Amino acid sequence: MRSKVAARILNETPEDVKIFTSWYADIVVRVHEIMREKKITQKSLAEKMDKKPSEISKWLSGEHNFTLRSLAKLEAELGVPILTVAGGDEDKRAATRQFLYTVHRKSDKVSAAFNRPEGMSDEPDDLQTTA
Repeated sequence: MRSKVAARILNETPEDVKIFTSWYADIVVRVHEIMREKKITQKSLAEKMDKKPSEISKWLSGEHNFTLRSLAKLEAELGVPILTVAGGDEDKRAATRQFLYTVHRKSDKVSAAFNRPEGMSDEPDDLQTTA
C-alpha cells in the first residue's frame, strides 16, 4: 500500500512528466534487451557510436536525455528498431520521411524544386503526418 505522501506526489505530478518517465523507461529497457541479445557491452556500443562510455552509461541510467538523433544513431548501430510511431498510413509516412530527408540533404540549396515523393503535395496536412 502506498503512503499518503507518495500518493500525493503522484497525484501532483504533471501528466507530461509521467509520460516522459514511462517512455524513457521503455527505451532504456529496450536498449538493454537488445544489447543483452546481441552480447554488446556499453563500452563496445560507445566505441561504435564514437561516444564516451560514460555518456552511454548516463543514457541507460536516466541521467542524460536521449535526443532523436542519438536514438536514431542507437537504432542504426544496434540494427533493430527502438521506437515505433503509431498511427497513419505507412506508405504516406515513408514518402514524408523521404521528402524530409531530401530537404535535409539539400538544406544548403533550398528551392521550390524538391523531388517530392509521389502523391506528396505542398499542403500543410501532408507535412503533419511525419513519423
